[in-house]
Amino acid sequence: MPSAQGIGHIMLTVTDVGRSADFYNRLLDGQTLVSASDETGPLAVCAGPVLMVGFRTHQATDDKDEFDPARVGLDHIGIHVESRAELEDWRRRLDEQGVLHSAIVEDQLGAHLNAKDPDNIAIEFFATSES
Repeated sequence: MPSAQGIGHIMLTVTDVGRSADFYNRLLDGQTLVSASDETGPLAVCAGPVLMVGFRTHQATDDKDEFDPARVGLDHIGIHVESRAELEDWRRRLDEQGVLHSAIVEDQLGAHLNAKDPDNIAIEFFATSES
């Protein structure tokens, strides 16, 4: 198999590029690297120490649309963390940012902390059981 350095970024279709960029920049200590518009519509690319995320609104994107994980495409964004203690830090961070979230739930795979972004896209912070 050819080598890869991991996933470089994700690009999400959103209803409001600026709102999404602000949300992820605050949550992930990021900054907007690109804010532009092209023939497809507005876009922004934000980078932080955890993840690079891009946002785009297509001309056909309805501003009343909302993400649905049951439709074909993305189910959620998973951000892996080192330990249960890191999940607690993320729980506090979500609280500070006013982001609604689940409790930390443990199962056979590990511990999960779930939240949603302004377009209802699920974000899971996850620590494996081995952490």
